[in-house]
Amino acid sequence: MEDINTKKGCSKKLLTANNNISTFKILFIFLIMFSFLQKGIAMDFIETVYKTGITNKTVSSYSVSPDGTKILFNTNKLVDGLQLLDLKSGEMTKIQVQTNRSWAQTSWSRDGTKVVTISTVIRNNYYIYGEQDVIILDTKDWSYRYLNIPQGVNRAPIFSTDGKMLYYFRGIKRESGRTPASNYDLYSYDLVANKETKLTDYKMYLVERAYDDGNEILFAAHDSRLPNFKPKGSMFNQTSLYAINKSTLKLRMLSFDQSDGFFDIYFSGKDMDGNIYFGTNKEGKSGRFLFFVYRCDSSGNNCENIRSRSSYSLVKIPFSTKDIFISDTIDNEIVFRKLVEIGD
Repeated sequence: MEDINTKKGCSKKLLTANNNISTFKILFIFLIMFSFLQKGIAMDFIETVYKTGITNKTVSSYSVSPDGTKILFNTNKLVDGLQLLDLKSGEMTKIQVQTNRSWAQTSWSRDGTKVVTISTVIRNNYYIYGEQDVIILDTKDWSYRYLNIPQGVNRAPIFSTDGKMLYYFRGIKRESGRTPASNYDLYSYDLVANKETKLTDYKMYLVERAYDDGNEILFAAHDSRLPNFKPKGSMFNQTSLYAINKSTLKLRMLSFDQSDGFFDIYFSGKDMDGNIYFGTNKEGKSGRFLFFVYRCDSSGNNCENIRSRSSYSLVKIPFSTKDIFISDTIDNEIVFRKLVEIGD
């Protein structure tokens, strides 16, 4: 009886210990999963690849329709003009009709009915940056119209969230130096009153893609005169992300948690939840710099690496979906990858 009771006692203790271990394992797994969710660590993605049939070239700029079904893009060859890829049918169409012009830096209105773009004069196979117009395309038939906006160094046009205004940057053409223009400032254009207004006087350097989130105009710029973030030990002046308040016109810099070691912000936009997407450089092994796609929350925290891609990849987020688009090449053919997060 004593042996039996002892065995029973041992069994009870072992069972309790096993239960405690199981409970601990479950709790540990739960805590890990909860921590991942709290940090915004991405799960996996379903990836769809869309081919273009264009080889031995790269994408220089592109935009995705709000519903994520069409892509407008330019290659690094002027002869290709502005191309339209229908993701449903796979059909490719060259929609540019102006000769000796480049239509680039496209941006869609939120309802998908219009596209604003920069029309740049081409002379002797060179971009004439001082002769850039802002035009609007009608997506029904791709007809275009000029706006009452002075010709000059115009860049990064976007529609306001309600479609009644345009925002864009204008710079001053440079006669020397490595960059064709500098001293950029933000302008608005009232599409109802046909009136342009200069909004800032910051004279910024190397302004990139802009985005209207309703309250602020977000944009990337590389400017040593403005505040910027510099990772410890870095020798570079980084491209940072800035925001101009539409009501007060005050400028602020968005800071990011750079504990993962990235630097430079090649801003792509926001998703429906307000998360910020951008391409960035990151130092790899043997001092090589690699290109990554990152997502951070609206406060610049919980940054996560979504993808590693080649250095000429560009990231875009449609207005009305949570899809993530990345330009790439496969066997020297231009392709676009669509990522849809599993469980999203």
